Amino acid sequence: MSDQMQSAPNLMKRRADILELYKANKRGQTEAACHALLEETPDDAETLSMLAAVLIDRQAFTEAEAALRRAHELAPHAPIPWTNLGRFLQQHNRWGEALEHYRAAAARFPNNPTFSATLGQICQRAGHFAEAEAAFRRASKLQPQNAGMLVNTGMVVLRQDRVDEAIDLFKSAIAINPQLAAAYGNLGNAEQKRGDLAAAEAAYEKASILDPKDVLTYVSLGLAKLRRGDAREAADIFDRAIARHGPERRAAAWFPYARAQELGQMPAGFRAELARVVSRVTLTPPPGYASMNELNAALAEALRADPTLTWEPAGKATRLGGQTGLLLDHPLEPFLAFEKTLRAAIDAHFAAIKIEKKHPYFGYVPETYQLDLWGTLLSEGGHQHPHIHIGGWLSGVYYVALPPSMGKGEARDGWIEFGHPPPDFKADFEPVALAYEPREGDALFFPSYIFHRTLPFSGEAQRISLAFDVKPTSWKQ
Repeated sequence: MSDQMQSAPNLMKRRADILELYKANKRGQTEAACHALLEETPDDAETLSMLAAVLIDRQAFTEAEAALRRAHELAPHAPIPWTNLGRFLQQHNRWGEALEHYRAAAARFPNNPTFSATLGQICQRAGHFAEAEAAFRRASKLQPQNAGMLVNTGMVVLRQDRVDEAIDLFKSAIAINPQLAAAYGNLGNAEQKRGDLAAAEAAYEKASILDPKDVLTYVSLGLAKLRRGDAREAADIFDRAIARHGPERRAAAWFPYARAQELGQMPAGFRAELARVVSRVTLTPPPGYASMNELNAALAEALRADPTLTWEPAGKATRLGGQTGLLLDHPLEPFLAFEKTLRAAIDAHFAAIKIEKKHPYFGYVPETYQLDLWGTLLSEGGHQHPHIHIGGWLSGVYYVALPPSMGKGEARDGWIEFGHPPPDFKADFEPVALAYEPREGDALFFPSYIFHRTLPFSGEAQRISLAFDVKPTSWKQ
């Protein structure tokens, strides 16, 4: 019986019955009922979508994607199939495909604020801040009383260093919803960037009152207090954040410096701790490559030609150099081959960790994770100022090609250094740092909360590396 031959009321009732089976957690019966109905009405996009939901639940992802794509093909003018397929791509970290999908969805459904907002979020993740801003502004125009969308817009405006404009957006969000903690938290970020630490602290305190569980704002309050000279209270905030919320990146990063600012010297054992958490790993050639030298040559060529390569990208630590976008969002060779050998090394690293309770890194070991990968190409004098990777858990760098002018021994030109605080932090103590010599074919693994920088070098040849972040999706028990 075709979809046209089956009466609309009967079709709607059978769909409703399937939905009730799904809600009752009767997955086997739900799947059987979907297949039975699809035998009679194979072009029913709604039933295909329900079937996909069951298939996802039992991790039959290939079949689920086929059902979602068929539903999308059958009902291109309906928003739900677009939403379902887009959500599937996001959940499986297929960010490049998700970006193109939501670009098309936002263009097809210009009056749908959800598609524009989701496009903005994906662009923001990829560092496409101007495109994210345009998408958020479209969504905000469709929902002018949506304070959260104004906050999203302000965040990407702030990433483009338009601080006063971002502050106006956050204040507009507060005018619409005075109870929105995120608006105050981001207002604090903008005021801190503008240099008004008193206003930043006041905004963070208000945000923390509205949402006491928001650890990010609580840590930002600590940073404002540290920069205002209250090192003891800042250190206590960072300590409490780690104790209450576990592996909070910025709290773990700044706690030793706050204590050092309070006491006038770095905590005893800081250098030894750096040496303990930084690991050097020599990678092995993946299938298809006879040696790491062969892979490195392919990686260098691909990185130089990568269309996302941007010189001194906004909001990044790179100076006199270029940085690519996220290379695994559009996975191509030789990055796919490199991902395989890198994941093997990361898995071995995690397997060797002995859990130490309450340690900000060794206290937690990822079971599954997402991997972000990008390239950095530095020219003469190029460097990266001290920074941490807030979104990562384990971070690292792999050395693809190094100039012959790299330093040796006491001459540390082009080396990577761990432990030095950012240049805008006025330390009342002597920083303690540990430098490592880069070597082609080697990777350095380190916790994402460790401040690190690269030292400038001279010479015409480029210093080429791949950086990565491990973002856990589950933890070993």
